[in-house]
Amino acid sequence: MGTNHVRILGSHPRCVVTQVIDTDLPAARELAGTCGAEGRSTIRSPAGVDAAIIASSTGSHFDLAREFLASGIPTLVEKPVTTSIEQTRQLIDISQAKGCPLMCGFVERFNPVVATSKELIEADIFHIRTQRQSPPPGRYSSNAIWDLLIHDLDLVLGYFQSSNYESLSALGYRDQETSSVESAEAAFEVTGAIASTMCSRLWQRKVRTIQIATNAEVLELDLVQQTLTIYRNLAQEQFVAGTMTYRSATTIDVPYVRHGGEPLALQLQHFIDLVTGKADPVLERQSIIAPHALAGAIDALCG
Repeated sequence: MGTNHVRILGSHPRCVVTQVIDTDLPAARELAGTCGAEGRSTIRSPAGVDAAIIASSTGSHFDLAREFLASGIPTLVEKPVTTSIEQTRQLIDISQAKGCPLMCGFVERFNPVVATSKELIEADIFHIRTQRQSPPPGRYSSNAIWDLLIHDLDLVLGYFQSSNYESLSALGYRDQETSSVESAEAAFEVTGAIASTMCSRLWQRKVRTIQIATNAEVLELDLVQQTLTIYRNLAQEQFVAGTMTYRSATTIDVPYVRHGGEPLALQLQHFIDLVTGKADPVLERQSIIAPHALAGAIDALCG
């Protein structure tokens, strides 16, 4: 993700990358060379830096973010901010006390198909189902719940504009080699609706889908292909004495998805808006804790 962030930063007209930091110094210097920055293996004094992006291993997030935030540096931290609710709250508190923005890299918030679906939902949601699966990544900094599922937990809570959930149940599968939860399913209630979420890092293909059911329509989102399909049932017929037993008429709508840019670039623009005061850092901080708390509760049930 650090490489992707540098790529996006290097193409933004309002950003200048000054330092690329990696414990692997040759890798840091190679990546820094793509944008005319300095490659380092340790953090130099953050003085003079306008903002920082942390895309290191999850276990290092807390110490790094605390250092930047304590120096009053607006910070974007890749998800999860931390896998500890207490540490995440500490960073939020430091951000608030210092009056500098803290943002979590929930990049799916900026997926255009998600934004389009929110504009088109016509009735209350009663069921939402998410699937997020990937082949084994080869390197691990947190389990599949914190690596994958937290994205969908954030999206589900966002659809309902709620931070509260009830009746949580969850199951997890631990990989025998890594002893890490690599597949998990969780179900819970949010504002009276059912949410069913599933993640896996043992799948044989990449899947990122959401199904949203209301009394008026069913929306199917493919977050990888960035496509949206809406189904509406018009009529159902059934004959017992005749030859026909069942017939259903359903409309299929494939609405236009307005692509405002790559989600990571849109996320960067929002971070810049936070840094420059065009977006509300208070609302941003408030949006961080709920998906982390839910992921932590699921992780505890799967542990």
